[in-house]
Amino acid sequence: MDAPLKPVDVLLILEGTYPYVAGGVSSWVHALISDLPELRFGILYLASSWEARPRKYPLPANLEFIQEISALDLTSGWQADRPPHSSLWQVLEDFHQQLQLGHLHNFSQLYEHLGLPGQRQASFLDLTRGPQIWAILRKIYESHALEAPFIDFYYAWRNSHLPILHLLGAAIPNARVIHTVCTGWAGFLGTLARYRLQRPLLLTEHGIYTNERRIEISQADWLERGASDQAFFQSEMGYFKVLWTRLFEAMGRLTYDHADGIYTLYRGNRELQAQFGAPREKIRIVPNGVRVQRFSADRAPLPETGPLRVGFIGRVVPIKDVKTLIRAAKLVRDQLPRVEFWLLGPGDEDPDYYEECRTLVGLLGLQDGLKFFGSVPVADYYPRLHLQVLTSISEGQPLVILEGYCSGLPCVATRVGACSELIDGLTEDDRQLGPSGLVTPVCNPEATARAILSILGQPEVYEAMATAARARVQRFYDHQQMIAAYRRIYSNFAVQEAPLGGHRI
Repeated sequence: MDAPLKPVDVLLILEGTYPYVAGGVSSWVHALISDLPELRFGILYLASSWEARPRKYPLPANLEFIQEISALDLTSGWQADRPPHSSLWQVLEDFHQQLQLGHLHNFSQLYEHLGLPGQRQASFLDLTRGPQIWAILRKIYESHALEAPFIDFYYAWRNSHLPILHLLGAAIPNARVIHTVCTGWAGFLGTLARYRLQRPLLLTEHGIYTNERRIEISQADWLERGASDQAFFQSEMGYFKVLWTRLFEAMGRLTYDHADGIYTLYRGNRELQAQFGAPREKIRIVPNGVRVQRFSADRAPLPETGPLRVGFIGRVVPIKDVKTLIRAAKLVRDQLPRVEFWLLGPGDEDPDYYEECRTLVGLLGLQDGLKFFGSVPVADYYPRLHLQVLTSISEGQPLVILEGYCSGLPCVATRVGACSELIDGLTEDDRQLGPSGLVTPVCNPEATARAILSILGQPEVYEAMATAARARVQRFYDHQQMIAAYRRIYSNFAVQEAPLGGHRI
């Protein structure tokens, strides 16, 4: 789908989500486009590599194009348009040094030298080799990474810094409003689009990207050793983990600084955004919503005999901490063998983790009590479940909880993201409805198991939670409230001739 010459109303910048990956953010994007048919959308999609990917969603009629960019394909790049200015190499040195500290303060200078089509002062190849670059690399290495072998440092620098420079050459389709759905690489590209088009940049964060990357990096075993396979770190995290963490912190701050409007799903997210550098005065809360009628269904009381079905709805990936759920399942079935665990969601995003989970099921002897269903039409399964469980270590505002509420499905969830607000209520009116489940600590299979057994073992408590779940989603999380909010947001920003705040060149 090629980008048309006429500007679209909204250019969505997405990273690793819609329409190729199923999940909460992708469902949100699909609903946003589909339910604003009067607006013309385009998608700028960032992928790690060029490859054919099957779409997980039918494309709405008002989605004009999907333009793909590979952030990590460093085999090609732009050519120089004119000789370099004497300040170019100092700008590049400042750029590389700032990333070591988690900042990108000189983005406007970087853009003037390398981001303006027809005005670029060096080819992309010039930025990867030559005496000037090697001199810069030597300074950075001697200042920050002497404890690491240089070959490991070089490849870490190449894989973390060069994709940012590579994206400066990206073609940006024309749009009245730019809307990125995370910071990171997509946020960097959104900032570039804002400079290139001189149009407003909006940011909506479901989970806080910088925080999620920080969690993943801290747990990444492959970052603890370099290419030489020698342990050499003296700090707690080690140079490479610090490098990648600060890279995402820098791109997060850059996006926050240049966004004309910042939106998030709940109060806790707003606080995290502020901690990572977002100006509080820019942040607004727009909760997610679900189509209540679509997921509404009758639910029978808890059966006195027969199976009790506990469902997990989500991707089988580390951030969902499915292993904690599996360990909790073992503890539950040891006390209540008629409980069955149904895992509903794709396992192809992280095949290694998926296989580790299946191996753990075998080691714990759960083959008869826990089943992986893969991708299924979840609306058909919510009424068949008796309880939903989320053991994530990071979440935004999980739509699956709200979808389950439509049929009165209580939930056990970890104390992350908006889960506490969804279960216990946010406002006083909301809290008066009563709890619609229980909240547990992160990475705690024992607490998760206790919560499951407590709810399933008390039919009167279960029915009260089911009633509160239905009432909560109907009163506070209807999908049309969210759509109306973004219709107003787009209308307000689309009429502007140029961005309101942030940096201008």
